[in-house]
Amino acid sequence: MSYSFQLPSGTDFTYRVDYTSREVKGVRVLVVASCLSLIASSGLLTTIALSAFNTRKSTDKTLFVRTHVAAYFISLLMCDMLQAVGSIMNEKWVQHLAVYFGKFCTIQGAIKQAADVGIALFALIIAVHTFFILFLRWQIRSYVLWLTLLSSWTAIAAIILAGPELLNTDVRGPFFGISGYWCWIAPPYTAQHITLDYMFMFMSAGFSFILYSLVFLRLRGNIVVSGWYIAFRKANKSKNASWRGRDFADNQMMTIARQMMLYPVAYTIVILPIAAARFSEFRNDDVPFQVTIFCDTVYLLSGMVNVTLFLTTRRVLPPKSIMPGRFVISKPQSINDSIQEDPEAYYRGASTEKTEGSDSFSKSSESISDRSSDLSFNDGPVREA
Repeated sequence: MSYSFQLPSGTDFTYRVDYTSREVKGVRVLVVASCLSLIASSGLLTTIALSAFNTRKSTDKTLFVRTHVAAYFISLLMCDMLQAVGSIMNEKWVQHLAVYFGKFCTIQGAIKQAADVGIALFALIIAVHTFFILFLRWQIRSYVLWLTLLSSWTAIAAIILAGPELLNTDVRGPFFGISGYWCWIAPPYTAQHITLDYMFMFMSAGFSFILYSLVFLRLRGNIVVSGWYIAFRKANKSKNASWRGRDFADNQMMTIARQMMLYPVAYTIVILPIAAARFSEFRNDDVPFQVTIFCDTVYLLSGMVNVTLFLTTRRVLPPKSIMPGRFVISKPQSINDSIQEDPEAYYRGASTEKTEGSDSFSKSSESISDRSSDLSFNDGPVREA
């Protein structure tokens, strides 16, 4: 049951929505899903921090924790944690068996919008950075990192403040208010649901897919870039090619490229259900409660999805950099002649023994295994940006 009153402009403003027993159970499912994402995101963030601390005396500049993409990924994890916190706040509504308007409601709405925009923005930034490094082969300078981080977090804050400060809230009511079974952007601001939230999510998913696809085609050999000249060709791999030297390095790059494609695909899968449900609500279609809870649960697990993808595709944290002698995460494996029999062993974490002639593999793949943390390779011209 909902309670509302009419504003002077004639707009109905909902100030309280009571939960049924079924709705209480459904909202609690969202809280549990958010707790799982919060644990996963904060756990990985702590792991990265420990790795950075334990390698603070290392002179290796290619360590993941010293790269631009690490800073962007940490920002993404922070937004995942923010999203989880915003949903965990629903526990208050569960305890009161109702969601009602107030300061807590406004804070929850602002946090949920900030998380949506932040996740979309930093996912896109990582895709753009990957494109610069692997497609254009640019060497990004340090000031670009700080400028990007400063402008990104400033943009997120500006977007959150834009609604309440710039829109005519005296006529349509508070910008953040009750939206369904929790607090978010209030229903009278339907256009802002899209322009100040969903638009960023769809743009991030769309552009990320395009950029990662171009990177994939370049590493596959279908696209050749020379300066500002771009040519397309059909990839041609020799049938007699061995797993030695450059051929093995190309195999590694293709494996990395295929893994990168998982990121935009996963993000799209996560946002599509909730976007479809929300747009149906905007059209005043009847969306079943179970569908709403399912779609939101999938979206709230995005933090766990990001962590899972990181742990399974990016083996960039040095061995024994977390708990020396006891526990390692994303452990890089040595590459040697045994790879000839099983070229995918490196990525499955299979252990191998060093044999004669393994130096050729180490040298050919060094630029990838060491610098994959920064998503860059040594071949081709490198330009500064």
